[in-house]
Amino acid sequence: MNKNLLVLAGLALASSSAFAGHEVSGKEIKQVAEPCFKDTELQVDLFGSFTAPSSGSAHDDGFGGGIGVNYFFQRHFGVGVDGNVYNGGVQGVFDVTARLIARYPLELGSFCLAPYVFGGGGVQANGVTNGTWLVGGGLEWRATDQFGVFGEGRYTWGGADFDASQARIGIRVVF
Repeated sequence: MNKNLLVLAGLALASSSAFAGHEVSGKEIKQVAEPCFKDTELQVDLFGSFTAPSSGSAHDDGFGGGIGVNYFFQRHFGVGVDGNVYNGGVQGVFDVTARLIARYPLELGSFCLAPYVFGGGGVQANGVTNGTWLVGGGLEWRATDQFGVFGEGRYTWGGADFDASQARIGIRVVF
């Protein structure tokens, strides 16, 4: 019986080295941290908005909100579409826009920010449909690899009765 215990102890000792890992000969292995803003990513935005039409506009100031989808095909460049509705008077005002986005990610240790600018066009409707053009910019802070908070401003041209400034704040989920 002592002989069996001795053989078992020897086998256990010999097999324990199989679980010990790999031997490194004088070199350190560094883990490369994954960037906060990836080369390609899909994003879904949920946001609240405040819209202030230009003077003489057919619309009133109003609060609203919407949803957007962005796809970055390269770390610094992407495309997006979004829809927003706000209470701009008797009727709600609905707009849908498509945009080109350029961002400049800043990854300062675990603190991740990305200022961005965009431009595009779309459609705005409140009983009357009008084509629009827009420009804007914003700032995104990534709390985690898959969750961010953003704020942005934009100006929309849609004819004399449809020009407006808009501020948005929301959350961004990254896939």
